[in-house]
Amino acid sequence: MSAPIVRFTSIALFAIFTLPVWAPTSASAQGLQQTIDELTVDPPDPAVEQTMLRAQRGPTDLGQAISALTRMGEFERVNELLGSLASRRYNDQQKEAVANQITAAERLRIVTHPAMAPEAVVALDELFDLLRQRLTSPDRLAKAIDALTSPNADQSLPAIRTLFEGGEASTAALVQSIVSADDLGKRDVWLRAMIRIDEPSGVAALRRIALYGTDQSRAGALSALVRLAGKNLNGNHRLLIDLATALYRRGDNPNAADAETDRSASIAARAIAAIGDRVPSRERVIRELRDELAEATRIANGSLRDFGRTTTWVMNAQQTGVVPQRISDWTLTFRDASDAAARLIAVGDDDPESVTRQLGAILAYNVAANPDWGTPEQIEQFRANELAPALAASASLSEIEFVLSSLTLASETENEPAMVGWLRMIEPVTDVSPAPWLLGTGIRVSPLVQALDHPNAIVRYEAAAAIARLRPNHPYAGSARVRDRWEQMSLLGDRATAIVLENRPEVVSELETLLNQAGLQPRFVTSVRELEVTASFGGDLRLILTKREPVDASAVELIDVVRRIRVARDVPMVIYTDPPPQVVEAFEEQEDLSGLNEDELQVLADEAAVVPDRFGVIGGIDNIEGIVHRDLLYGDLDADFTLQTPLDLQWVGASRWGDESIRAGLVRDMQRPRSIAGLYELLFESRRRQHLPPLSPIDRSRYRRIAAQALAEMTQ
Repeated sequence: MSAPIVRFTSIALFAIFTLPVWAPTSASAQGLQQTIDELTVDPPDPAVEQTMLRAQRGPTDLGQAISALTRMGEFERVNELLGSLASRRYNDQQKEAVANQITAAERLRIVTHPAMAPEAVVALDELFDLLRQRLTSPDRLAKAIDALTSPNADQSLPAIRTLFEGGEASTAALVQSIVSADDLGKRDVWLRAMIRIDEPSGVAALRRIALYGTDQSRAGALSALVRLAGKNLNGNHRLLIDLATALYRRGDNPNAADAETDRSASIAARAIAAIGDRVPSRERVIRELRDELAEATRIANGSLRDFGRTTTWVMNAQQTGVVPQRISDWTLTFRDASDAAARLIAVGDDDPESVTRQLGAILAYNVAANPDWGTPEQIEQFRANELAPALAASASLSEIEFVLSSLTLASETENEPAMVGWLRMIEPVTDVSPAPWLLGTGIRVSPLVQALDHPNAIVRYEAAAAIARLRPNHPYAGSARVRDRWEQMSLLGDRATAIVLENRPEVVSELETLLNQAGLQPRFVTSVRELEVTASFGGDLRLILTKREPVDASAVELIDVVRRIRVARDVPMVIYTDPPPQVVEAFEEQEDLSGLNEDELQVLADEAAVVPDRFGVIGGIDNIEGIVHRDLLYGDLDADFTLQTPLDLQWVGASRWGDESIRAGLVRDMQRPRSIAGLYELLFESRRRQHLPPLSPIDRSRYRRIAAQALAEMTQ
């Protein structure tokens, strides 16, 4: 609360000027100041006082008082009222009455104001939690949904208002009623209500049930989607994909000839026939779904990791409806790829290459949504639900061959979450040799060994951890690289590193302070060759800073050298130039020649005529006669080379390698940064291009422990 404005009213001013005259000479200065303060402080605001009195009447009046005081900016009084909730001993219904009077905007102002005590914010959150529980109560929503079909308007109108108050919970309840409805008339009423509340969200929920629901719920969802599309079915590409999937869904509909025995397939066949198209063949449907998966995977692999969150639908435990869930916004692209893979699995696409892509998309979404995915329970569930059926369908491949081929495909497509998932799936089997995991082909090492040099640190360390779990005791190609990676893992520090190419002591000291403030451990080198060796070590490297003109290579050669190092390919680079020097021009006094005669002036001119200038020309370059001879002898002396545009290294780095090979390895050509703010844009943009999080302290400790144990077993 801001301090009250002191107003010098006419009475106060009169007192200030007359008190020194009429007051006794023995009055102390302290008493005079107290009198002045009492006369100049504003009286309490009557509106605030009346609002505080009104808050004592009951729960509704308390909520209205909090709302009014928030609008007036009296947050100290709001703090006082919220702090008194515990002493009022309201029941849940009375607390809901308080929360009903406070809008969402007012709640936001209250919880974000610095004058609010933590206890008051907690009390306010409890009020709104109780209100949310009542508004989203399943019984309350079920009664409202039933009342929608009532012919009595006095019941149906309050019902739609009740559903509007329920938000996402109302949409989920409506969708579940729609997919389980046998009465088409009631279903249409509920569809109209869903459209009024949130049509895009409702359609997304229906599509999810049509893909992952039970037999009955899938049929109900598909029928509702066809009803919503109406005459625009032919232009609704997403719905056509859902219809094609239902038409040839395996398990429920083993072959197209039995379409009438499956309700979903029958709905799909009738809907396609209604638009005048022939029923597509199974081969055509599989080709279309494969194209959908390829496009969705391409979009996911090229997406940016933004930091927003969104609400989406997931299936409930009974697979008959949906529930809302908050997830990271950027993972939606991986979720779309996983859904495309689920459609191919549903129609029974058993081609080995296609199955590899399907399981890779599903695994990538699991890791993208949960970077810590890989507990024994999660791995066993994925092996039983996804991997075992895939291996049964493609009997030509063993599990080791399938996982290695999937790992190779994920590496080629830059799908880092899928690589991490497959690496965590690698486990030793009792009485089975680990040799097939590490067996190379031709001049190439095993895909598992090749992952040790991946540009992402987590992928490198997960590959090393997978080999450590296998405990190989036989020679294999790349064993030295494995040992080197274990040694590097065992030396992981508590901070990520940054390589700095600089040899000037004053600049080294400045950059060391800057990087320490950024939370990075600097490693200083003095040449490009030394930088190449340090970067090839393959630690948790986050940044490379280098001056524009190294002693042993040009800046363009430096970019080329770094980008050829696989482990450093995606590390952002800052190529800096020194800031322009601050030149202070000294004032040169002009020699006073006014007192010299002609002979003395001639002597000075003769002396200047035999003194060479900065170009070595006696008497000055301007004294050379003939512009042609002047240019031939001394070149273009009139050109200002200080205005020449330097080579754009950022453009050179991007055009030389192209976007297809650099995910996060951005290049910035700038003046030497003086603060962390100078590096923020580069580090932020680089972070957005990586789908895996940076190493956490727990990750570092775990990888150090794994490496130390592997090295100890090797020496035994």
